[in-house]
Amino acid sequence: MSVLPRVSAVAGALVAALVLPAAAGAATKVVTMGIPADRAQSFQERYQTDVNAFFPNKVTVRVGDKVAFVPQGFHNADVPARGEGGLPLLAPTGQQVAGATDAADAPFWFNGQPELGFNPELAQPNFGKTVRTTGAERVNSGLPLGERLRPFVVRFDRAGTYTVLCDVHPGMRATVRVVPKGRHVPSRRADARRVDRQVDAAMRVTRRIADAEPPAGTVDLGVAGPGGVERLAMVPATITVSRGSSVTFRMTRGSYEVHTATFGPGNPASEPTSYLGALAASFEQPVVSPLALYPSDAPGTPSLVTATTHGNGFFNTGVLDRGDETPFGADATVQFPETGTFTYWCLVHPFMRGEVVVR
Repeated sequence: MSVLPRVSAVAGALVAALVLPAAAGAATKVVTMGIPADRAQSFQERYQTDVNAFFPNKVTVRVGDKVAFVPQGFHNADVPARGEGGLPLLAPTGQQVAGATDAADAPFWFNGQPELGFNPELAQPNFGKTVRTTGAERVNSGLPLGERLRPFVVRFDRAGTYTVLCDVHPGMRATVRVVPKGRHVPSRRADARRVDRQVDAAMRVTRRIADAEPPAGTVDLGVAGPGGVERLAMVPATITVSRGSSVTFRMTRGSYEVHTATFGPGNPASEPTSYLGALAASFEQPVVSPLALYPSDAPGTPSLVTATTHGNGFFNTGVLDRGDETPFGADATVQFPETGTFTYWCLVHPFMRGEVVVR
């Protein structure tokens, strides 16, 4: 889930500052949470692609040394206690959805379902802080909420292998190997070469998936590749079908992202107070609108899109993903019984836009 600006000159400046020779005492190595700012432009502007990965994804330090996790994109750095896994991004608030109605004043089916919000364990950001760990308990940066965030710095006080997770993008992980004092560790130059190799590999995947096309009657909500590479676009951007036909919107295998396919009034990218704009904006609030999270139509009932669906043309697949640990599905099939051009968006990534042309 990437809802904040994806390129940060501030992050680049922080990396440059931190890779200077360390003073006497504990050394500090740098891991970027997301593709380094100085390499991101070629991915994002040319290919509409991002890389959900830590750079480098493997780093070795000595006991007492630090790793500075530099924010770049919407990621967190979660170092769980040994034997534990990651944290869910969304969690029940303890309340139930109530009073949710559509533009025709008809109640939505998900009234009575759990209300969901961002996990409180992730809500308190620790960027700009230095914490210590022996692996006995979890340390976590929290979500990157705010501007001009400083790195989250972890001092590793016990030898061993530590896993670092991004709870926003399950599957995104890094390894920190901590060796006893006096042992050899790779130089910063060697770490930089690892980053270069990782970026080059991601670009090869990016080019390979750039021309990927789904089967007829299908729209891919983004295209995933190995190593956390994600093309953030509707593929194809425009699909033409005959009246009465169905279209399947799907997440591709291996994706770490979440997306929606949402029809209705307003442009969520440029009209924040519109119907869809308000739903997209709820992903930046502690509690997300249930209209944005849940499918607009009850499971097991026909899904139709017309100019008057739910009173104003609103239809939402709900959040879709490929994660086994979430309650969300990976695809949704929708029928189009009327001719016309129907525009839809991803509420999580409002720059992702597509059209269904029905003839």
